[in-house]
Amino acid sequence: MAILKRNLWTLFGVILLFGLVLLGTVLFFRWQGIVSDEEQYQTARVELVAQSVGSILRTQELVLDVIGRELLNQNDMLSGTRQIPFLDSILAVNPVLVGFGLARPDGTLVRVSTNLDLVSLPNLRSDPATRESFMQALSSESMVLGRTYFVDAMGAWVIPIRKAIRSEAGEVIAVMTAGMRLDGANSVFSKTLHDGASDNVMLLRETDGYVQFMSAEGVAPQQYSQIRVPRDEREKNRAGFEQELGISVEEVMRAGESVVVRTRQRGDDYLTAAIYNKRYELWTISETRFAPLYREFFESLLQYVLAFLVVGAAFYKGFRIIDSAEKKRRQELSYLSRHDDLTGLLNRTGLLDRLADLLPEKKPFCLVVVNIDNFKGINDRFGLETGDETLLAFSRRLGELVESRDDLARLSGDEFAIVTPNIDLEAVEEACVSLASELSRTFEVGRLKLHVTASIGVACFPDHGDSLSKVIRSAHLALYEAKQSRNDVCTYRTEMEMAYLRRLSVEQRLRYGLASGSLYMVYQPQVNEAQKTVGLEALVRWQDEELGFVSPAEFVEVAEKSGLMVPLGRFVVETSIREYSLLRDVIGRSIDLAINISVIQFRQPDFVDTVLKALEVHDVSPGELVLEITESLFMSDFDKVLKTIERLRDYGIRISMDDFGTGYSSLSLLRKLPLDELKIDKSFVDTILEDEKAANMIRSIIAIAQSHSMELVAEGVEQEAQVRALTEMGCRRFQGYYFSRPQAVDSLKADLALANSG
Repeated sequence: MAILKRNLWTLFGVILLFGLVLLGTVLFFRWQGIVSDEEQYQTARVELVAQSVGSILRTQELVLDVIGRELLNQNDMLSGTRQIPFLDSILAVNPVLVGFGLARPDGTLVRVSTNLDLVSLPNLRSDPATRESFMQALSSESMVLGRTYFVDAMGAWVIPIRKAIRSEAGEVIAVMTAGMRLDGANSVFSKTLHDGASDNVMLLRETDGYVQFMSAEGVAPQQYSQIRVPRDEREKNRAGFEQELGISVEEVMRAGESVVVRTRQRGDDYLTAAIYNKRYELWTISETRFAPLYREFFESLLQYVLAFLVVGAAFYKGFRIIDSAEKKRRQELSYLSRHDDLTGLLNRTGLLDRLADLLPEKKPFCLVVVNIDNFKGINDRFGLETGDETLLAFSRRLGELVESRDDLARLSGDEFAIVTPNIDLEAVEEACVSLASELSRTFEVGRLKLHVTASIGVACFPDHGDSLSKVIRSAHLALYEAKQSRNDVCTYRTEMEMAYLRRLSVEQRLRYGLASGSLYMVYQPQVNEAQKTVGLEALVRWQDEELGFVSPAEFVEVAEKSGLMVPLGRFVVETSIREYSLLRDVIGRSIDLAINISVIQFRQPDFVDTVLKALEVHDVSPGELVLEITESLFMSDFDKVLKTIERLRDYGIRISMDDFGTGYSSLSLLRKLPLDELKIDKSFVDTILEDEKAANMIRSIIAIAQSHSMELVAEGVEQEAQVRALTEMGCRRFQGYYFSRPQAVDSLKADLALANSG
């Protein structure tokens, strides 16, 4: 039960651990999902912004190229300086642009839109603020973007754009320039591209590291007027990007595809998506701080942890309920495991536990084992329910008779045990005799009044055994001795151990003997008044290589009590019929073959089929076989036995009643049983000459046999005078040492063959 409890909480621990692992896994994938969703969002936004910026820059480049060439088509466009209203009409339809200008390759602006003052405009080639982008435009085939600057007159941030107008030979004729507003209505350069204070979108110049445009909270002028990331820091960051991406920045720039990296800026972690526009040397960057992602994750974390704690608490509560129920169940099972469910007494386990408590303390005690005599007969005759009621009544009476200091237990179906601290053997024996007497009083079980007796065995610790197993065995050996006479009390003696070991040895060797073939059959002839052999009684014998010759009375009893009677009986039947078949062929005539059948053997479901099969295999007629039974066969389940006898007789097999006259119910049985033969017991024949009562008993038996048309065999005949007396009384069939001792089949062959020839 302790293992069950440990396993229960171990299971809870496993479930809790599994839950933690599952929680960790869910949180891990939740975090990955948050980051992945944000990466997808940033990537989609940077690609959209980059596409929009690229599109508008391409459009403005085309506008510059078209307007520039249109202006150059007019005469003397590069001479003098003046404002051109035509350019104002273009500005009106293209609100992104804030002004136009056409400059000669030397940087002098010669034509401008009317909103620009030619006098105040600098030379684009010589002015430090415009020189770099102007020179870049002279050498570039595409439009060039200058650094973002603030135009005071317009109050707006402007991106200068310049496009070199070339001749067919590729020489720069002029440079068309304009300014793009960063705050124009519906412009891609809107300050609303970002989401919140932790998010921003920017355009970063690759050539010098200045911010071209930024959509973010609190964008200050210095964002455009100073390098955002110094070159050395950019180189350091790029090394980290390349390690994270697995490709170089140059490859990213050439591919023109978006990438996502994690960056750290000004002490904060950022998730950054970027895409490079090679034509305009411009990075489009969309990034967000990890702080909002952390907050979102921690919100999920709190939800999941709370759910985990709620579920965990529910599981814990459930396991506590289960544990409490299991604890109660364990207590019940502990009680049930130590007590008999029918009588409520201690069972074998409970008694063993009690004895195990006494042994370490070396406390002497006596063990009394009580067994109900012939309890099986009550079950067979009245049913199991009556048997259980009898056990209850018996246990109650037993409980009333034992002292309060004694432990009472039910060991098995009809066996009880008493453990008493009283070690005075004489007093214990007297108490047991009184107990046996009290227990033998009539029991009232329902409407029945039953007379039940009990046999009692006694053993003491440590005198009769210094261990638990030894003292229990000693008590059972004493009980076995008491069972031989029934309703008796017996105390363990040393010689019982020897008898027990002898029985155990006989049982073990008998098992081996049945397997190895050391058992054999002998046959004692049955003769008529002319001393002619008319039958044989098959008798089993055993010569063991270790035990020597073992008496049939000894090993048959062992076989009946050890479960070996069935294989032994099968050996007797098959061997006897087989050897008889061979003998009959030699002597040339049929005689009767008598085989003793035990109660256990007779009650086997396949007994009849086994006998018939042996007869068929060895070609022996059923009419040649006589099965000898005793009246103990009918002590229980009479109807079933009767059906088996009738079935055997239907096939022609005859039935003989052995030891007739020695029991109490033989005469009453004759009225009910279809018998073919009676055998006068040897005990009557032995005293026939000097005991008139024995002689009268034999006369009665002979008269009964004659009146019922039954054969009669007198067994145990050893004197000629006994033969004469039996013959005068009317007996015509004899068996005994006077005629022949039991012989092996080979010896019988010779004797019977000689008798036939004579």
